[in-house]
Amino acid sequence: MPAKRLEHVALAVPDLQAAINFFSKTFGLAVSEMVVSPEQGVRMAYVDLGNAKLELMEPIGDASPIAKYVSQNPSGGIHHICIETDDAEKAIAGAGGAGLRVLGDGTAKPGHHGKKLFFLHPKDTLGALMEIEETDE
Repeated sequence: MPAKRLEHVALAVPDLQAAINFFSKTFGLAVSEMVVSPEQGVRMAYVDLGNAKLELMEPIGDASPIAKYVSQNPSGGIHHICIETDDAEKAIAGAGGAGLRVLGDGTAKPGHHGKKLFFLHPKDTLGALMEIEETDE
């Protein structure tokens, strides 16, 4: 499963606006506009660090998969790490060949940005939830 680069590290936060203010005021970093992803149950913004991004995610409702994480981690925290690949389908095949479990139905789905992505089970990836995202480059 060839990887290209680190795309982003996702932080689940209880208050997206407070997180935006923290990164913009404390570090002087530019933060993107907020994006709402109803299918993922989150509001998001991105902090561009040049070689990678921080994805800030706030749950929108109790049904959000991020809501449980934030309830267990009220201050927020690292939710997942995203790595880019050239071909999501080949990456899924490679993951299966390496004994890694793909979460959900085992297929890549388009994210809010239209790129194909999937997640690997954290029990198979050193305890970290890993998102694998197809690059559009």
